[in-house]
Amino acid sequence: MAQHQTPRQAESLLKEVGEEFIYMSTFQYQDSKRHVLLLLGSENLYVISDEENIEELYELPTPISYLHIDCAEEDPRNLSNLSINLSGKPAIRILGEELDVSEAVVVINALIKDIWQRACETSFIEGREIYQFHAVVRKINRRNKIQGRVIVVSNQWFYNLDPIDRDEIEDFKWSLPIGSLLRVAAGPDDEKTESYPATIHFDLNVARDIMKQRTFRDRKKGTKGSSVNDKHQFLFSSASARDRCTMALLALYHTQMHKKLLFERSSASGNRRKSDPGVVRKEGILKKYTRGILGKGRHPRFVQIHSTGMIGWGKDKDKRDQLEMIVGVSDGGAALDAFKLTEEENKRFFCVLTSGKSLYFLCGSENEKEDWTSCIKNVIAVISHAKTT
Repeated sequence: MAQHQTPRQAESLLKEVGEEFIYMSTFQYQDSKRHVLLLLGSENLYVISDEENIEELYELPTPISYLHIDCAEEDPRNLSNLSINLSGKPAIRILGEELDVSEAVVVINALIKDIWQRACETSFIEGREIYQFHAVVRKINRRNKIQGRVIVVSNQWFYNLDPIDRDEIEDFKWSLPIGSLLRVAAGPDDEKTESYPATIHFDLNVARDIMKQRTFRDRKKGTKGSSVNDKHQFLFSSASARDRCTMALLALYHTQMHKKLLFERSSASGNRRKSDPGVVRKEGILKKYTRGILGKGRHPRFVQIHSTGMIGWGKDKDKRDQLEMIVGVSDGGAALDAFKLTEEENKRFFCVLTSGKSLYFLCGSENEKEDWTSCIKNVIAVISHAKTT
């Protein structure tokens, strides 16, 4: 089925539009079984139907820029099937010999990466920074709304881009240094909705310290009006795309910080521990700060820290209807500035990072804050030690 020769007409047509010939092969549409020719130039993909003979064409069909192709993927259940996922349009679904499909996937994804690297490194990736990879994702914001995004990762920074205008990639919504990564969690996957999540946590205090360094002092932080949180949830189109991203982040963090980044993988049955949170290590009433659509608030809540690493809270001891897995604890958090605390309140304030959200608490005294944060750190240390032994 494959057509690996290089017709002179194809080379000539590509040369007329300023492109080099890269690859060409014949496939079939999965639904109609009609033949289709994929012609890959150095800048664009061209889809030529079986009604058009490449040797008789006088001009190429409408080009598809590699900037507007999310990725090319084999179907893991049938390696003869190939999907070329387009931005904002239905995917091109074709089939062919397994070897031809595998070859096309490698070539198309390599061209996509080259074009994105060039676009990023001529706009916002500067100096000694080197583009590593990008991924087209859906981001779940703190109001639980889904937004289309492109994440771009260099050897130094993690970028969040709005994918609306891919032809002019100039701005990013926000960026955070790789060294401020705190934890990466993958799953649980939902194959029915083709949702493969990854939750990425950052330590914003570490990020601020890095940004204060002379090297980054004049660096652009992001688009005006964009807020930066310490936890970001992304949905990938496939498990393989998600795993490539998470593994790359782990490797980059280890190279830069010379230590392992905390990584967890959740399964569909990974919530069983919520029914048995374990022994209570500390409990009491704290003032819990909230922010959301209705604005900011502060309410007394009964809080418990459990031996399994869970934190529970509610209006009183008998109404603890919230339970989350603790990831970390810090003095501040993404919303610290929004709460407009006094200098004295700042000393009694702390943030608990969980697998689902960031929790903000105010203690009655600095000593009480020290008791709570020490308890949480000890629980995390015990669990981490148990996982490595």
